[in-house]
Amino acid sequence: MRRRGEPRTLSPEARRVVADLERDGVASTSVEALLGSAALLEDVLSRTDDLIADQSADIVRRRRLVAGGEPTGWAGPLHDPHAVELLGAHPPVDPEDPYTRFLRHAQVAGVAGAYCRRDVRVLDMNGLLTLAAAPVRPTDWARTAAGPSLEVALHLTGVDEGTGPLHYVRASHRRRGARRVRHLERSGHRLEDPDLLREFGDAAHVVLHGGAGTVVFFDPRGLHRTGRPTTRDRLVLHGRFATRSADRTVLLPADAGPRSALADSALA
Repeated sequence: MRRRGEPRTLSPEARRVVADLERDGVASTSVEALLGSAALLEDVLSRTDDLIADQSADIVRRRRLVAGGEPTGWAGPLHDPHAVELLGAHPPVDPEDPYTRFLRHAQVAGVAGAYCRRDVRVLDMNGLLTLAAAPVRPTDWARTAAGPSLEVALHLTGVDEGTGPLHYVRASHRRRGARRVRHLERSGHRLEDPDLLREFGDAAHVVLHGGAGTVVFFDPRGLHRTGRPTTRDRLVLHGRFATRSADRTVLLPADAGPRSALADSALA
């Protein structure tokens, strides 16, 4: 029987991804394995090149700042000069845009619907360029207590340890795992790797490396963190799916398209 939110055409690879998500809270695949072709990846990469070229002056300024070349400080619109949102703070949703086409693809959106077991909408999307900088202490582990949702990151360049990959604690998204996490959080101390390894075991900590075209899905209710890149910039297409009850809206309809054509996106 088809579960609510699951398309009838969910491929074997998409079903494998959903099974991994249900077990671990995180899963990885590739564009070619999931969609059956790498053609859409090429369109996404071309679109990304155009976006970076359009913002080249701002990116150069940011590089100077993170390298210590602008002692007067950051006067830009964002608090973190390392992070460039290629589509801006309120991304325009155009059905013909490769970013939108990737997230709306039947297999990508189908994984989200099948995992959340209900109809979902695209809540957020962006191209995220994070500039490499000198090493700092690891970022804190985080999780969200919100309802069913799923995040996806499409690697637009290779991601390795020096690029700040996603770290995830397997099974921390489950109710039993969440109880363990709350027990650690009540201590009032910062969650450290040794604490998590004692609670979940060494094998629970997974690091999501992968080349361009790698697709990583994860449940944000599980413990996760993404480090700052130190050797090479990180570039991903990031999206978030959530149920229709979610009220956060940052997406706007593109000028060329009517809102009625974007019923599967949460528009402001």
